[in-house]
Amino acid sequence: MEFKRKIYEKMIKWKDEYAPNYALFLKGARRVGKSTLALKFAKEEYKSYIEIRFDKAPNEIKDLFINSLEDLDSFFNKLQVHYKTRLYNRESLIILDEIQLFPKARQALKTLLEDKRYDYIETGSLASITKKSKDILIPSEEYTIEVLPMDFEEFMWAINDDITLDIIKEHYNKLKPLGKIYKDVMKRFREYLLVGGMPQAVVEYVTSKDFGKVDIIKQNILNLYENDIDNQEEENTTYVKNILMHIPSELSKHDKQFVLSHINNARQREYKGSIKWLNESMIVNIAESISDPSVAFNLSTIGSAFKCYMGDTGLLVSLAYKNNDYLENELYKTILFDKLHINEGMIIENAVAQALKANGYNIYYYKKVDKELKTTIMKIDFLIRHNNKVCPIEVKSSNNYTISSLQKFKETFNKKIGTLYVLHNGDIKTENNIIYLPYFMAFCL
Repeated sequence: MEFKRKIYEKMIKWKDEYAPNYALFLKGARRVGKSTLALKFAKEEYKSYIEIRFDKAPNEIKDLFINSLEDLDSFFNKLQVHYKTRLYNRESLIILDEIQLFPKARQALKTLLEDKRYDYIETGSLASITKKSKDILIPSEEYTIEVLPMDFEEFMWAINDDITLDIIKEHYNKLKPLGKIYKDVMKRFREYLLVGGMPQAVVEYVTSKDFGKVDIIKQNILNLYENDIDNQEEENTTYVKNILMHIPSELSKHDKQFVLSHINNARQREYKGSIKWLNESMIVNIAESISDPSVAFNLSTIGSAFKCYMGDTGLLVSLAYKNNDYLENELYKTILFDKLHINEGMIIENAVAQALKANGYNIYYYKKVDKELKTTIMKIDFLIRHNNKVCPIEVKSSNNYTISSLQKFKETFNKKIGTLYVLHNGDIKTENNIIYLPYFMAFCL
């Protein structure tokens, strides 16, 4: 089953504007649909294609990338014979799938791109950080696109509900309440929170509508990530797993900031590499704390303070009750029946972080603490920029909430502040120059 993905338009742009001078590198976590996207693109945009899967390619094919680059006519002839596929000059694509498993092929791209006969797509997980690539000359002629889990809009496409999406966007643009349709969309959004955006999980849900079967797929993906952690050689395996397994408990706290000392009194310097590994593997989304939102966000980050979200919210739901049967997962019940409690607001905030990441934002937040009293004075869940203005976003999972931090933030940084947003369990409204949006509209920001 193939789904409509937003990234496809970016792939078209690469073909039209950058190929054949650049290879397209589809980078993402395991099971986000990189290979499926590459194959769909090959079938629809080229006369022919060859897919070389380095998890299965025989040694004689791998050897071509080492010993046959001086005679490219022979190189391509052998590929065509082995894969029983004719290649056409400027009309064919060669897919190098799971290229991190054979970095020599990535290095060979420089020579292959200079030839300009064909286009190339690489797919990979962890390819930028694996030790296998430490002695490899990484080609500069790469056009990299990050492949992320499906966002809510793509989920709605998958269940063939384009009409509702058009209505959501129209009401967002006009800031007009959705009215009667609001409850129906929230029902869909709750389904999305439970299923998530991993394509295999979405396929199962579209096919069976069985959350139990969906959860089995998500648990298998989590097991795959654990195996990847066990097999990597860059960082301490125990440290990486500790961070991953502590994500639900850290997000269930009120401020959701990840405190490393909660892991057996761990220290920042010990876990710094492990955090980086998880972030670059795209299994998680790291939100950085900033000290001064009036400047470029990346200039005022606080290295020791961060939040750690799962890259996919559906996986977070399963991770929270890992190794338990789906029927024992209380989050399924609370989300389905719209009974989220304050500590389960981690699911909503994770979904917002995922939506912002899908929209191309780096994730930042703001927190000010009174050092003497050791209390939080001000806390803003997310910060984005629109038209060179800082737009604060507060996520409110309970029905009884205050916006005092948002008001203080506006007063403190008044000249630099743009639109103020509150994402809440309610319809669209505007009060005191603050825009209130339903959670599911995070994909519109």
